Amino acid sequence: MPNERYQPLLQLVHNRAGDAFRGAVRYDAEGWEALYLRDDVATGDLKQALGPITDRARAEESIVPPEQYDRLGEAQATVELYDHAAVLHFREGAEVGIIVSLDRDVAQGLGQFVNGCNAVLDGRQPDAEDEN
Repeated sequence: MPNERYQPLLQLVHNRAGDAFRGAVRYDAEGWEALYLRDDVATGDLKQALGPITDRARAEESIVPPEQYDRLGEAQATVELYDHAAVLHFREGAEVGIIVSLDRDVAQGLGQFVNGCNAVLDGRQPDAEDEN
């Protein structure tokens, strides 16, 4: 059973994302624990990859550390967009955090914006839907 401390977070994500909630993994210095994995995501390949994934999450450094530039405030989360998923990383402290994966369409506005930026960077015109 996942740590009870995280049940409100899992409920919030599920209420907001519904079936687009792919999974949530908690990690600390000792290891990791899958708090939730949607059936189609809970493959052997993913379970094998979660150790190295959480190792990278543990070691992540902020792009803009407050001690170098404090006008942005404290970092709240990082977001990575992939072709099929949005991955959110919430740091809770040194070597402790939560990784949440959602279907990419949940981040539709951000995804379209990123697609448009990538098109421009590739020397192409953004699609009309990228500009919405």
